[in-house]
Amino acid sequence: VLPTPNVYRNAAGEPGENYWQQKVDYDIKVTLDEEKRRIIGTEDITYQNNSPYKLKYLWVQLDQNIFKEDSIANVANNFGGIGRRGPKTQAGDAKTPAKISFGELRRHQFMADNALGYEISAVKDSQGNGIAFTVVGTQMRIDLPEPLTSGDSVDFTIDFAFNIVEEDAVSARSGYEKFDDGNDIFLLAQWFPRLHAYTDYEGWNNKEFLGRGEFTLEFGDYNVEIDVPADHIVSSTGVLTNPEDVLTKTQRQRLEKAKTAKRPVFIVTEEEALENEKEGTNKRKTWKFEADNVRDFAWASSRTFMWDAKGYQQGGDVQEHVMAMSFYPVEGGDLWKKYSTESVIHTMEV
Repeated sequence: VLPTPNVYRNAAGEPGENYWQQKVDYDIKVTLDEEKRRIIGTEDITYQNNSPYKLKYLWVQLDQNIFKEDSIANVANNFGGIGRRGPKTQAGDAKTPAKISFGELRRHQFMADNALGYEISAVKDSQGNGIAFTVVGTQMRIDLPEPLTSGDSVDFTIDFAFNIVEEDAVSARSGYEKFDDGNDIFLLAQWFPRLHAYTDYEGWNNKEFLGRGEFTLEFGDYNVEIDVPADHIVSSTGVLTNPEDVLTKTQRQRLEKAKTAKRPVFIVTEEEALENEKEGTNKRKTWKFEADNVRDFAWASSRTFMWDAKGYQQGGDVQEHVMAMSFYPVEGGDLWKKYSTESVIHTMEV
């Protein structure tokens, strides 16, 4: 069922003469505490109201709250599972004993053993004054001190933290993956508080997150600083803006060579990844990324990563040079070396 045609959207579903779309920019500083498997972050958000309406409040997505004990996804869940892979409990008669899979038992135990979900320590305006907010499940409503009129923007800050889930234990879309040598791969998606979309056809798209499905997001510009152990390699949305701070001279030369190479070039080789796994360090590095006009931001970090890359020149109206990259542990083997980045290139070509 499509919205009724109007001045914002025509009958073909295309933008109408008065179409508008909100814009949200994020400046984020985030720290990965590897030992505690924890994220600590602060984000400065600029929300541009391009709608013709006055907004008294904003709605924010808090996806990590799905792992809280009292989330709707959990209280509405039985052992059959919602938002979970694996076999579901089969209904039986009174003589049939109740069954629970090992995977489901592991999930319940992990969630019982760990404090999960967001810790929102502050929501502040640009002057550092607190702003009233209310957390409702996987969402947060921010009540603006003054209504945001059409054409204006508002700046505010959110301080947040959360304990990262073990991805395999809870069947999450992000988290950490453990390896036998004691190292982890940290996969961070749905990791920062993000603005819900506000549209002409539905107003606020403030639906509860139940584990399945995706939400539309507003486009915007991102500046993200990621503080990780110095021996980690970071894969991320956007473009790395401080390679001189986080990569060796040799790695920077390899990255430059990869832009025009006919085959993927290893920025971090298998041998170097194995050395990273052995050494360990108490030092830190901050990786800085920029991404313009994108709808979301994700990243991964690990000392186990090999990294290869190859440039691709887009044709047609775009005519933009893009870097296709792959990051994977040594356990990925020859298959990923041969085909991962080339599959990215092939996808773009077709």
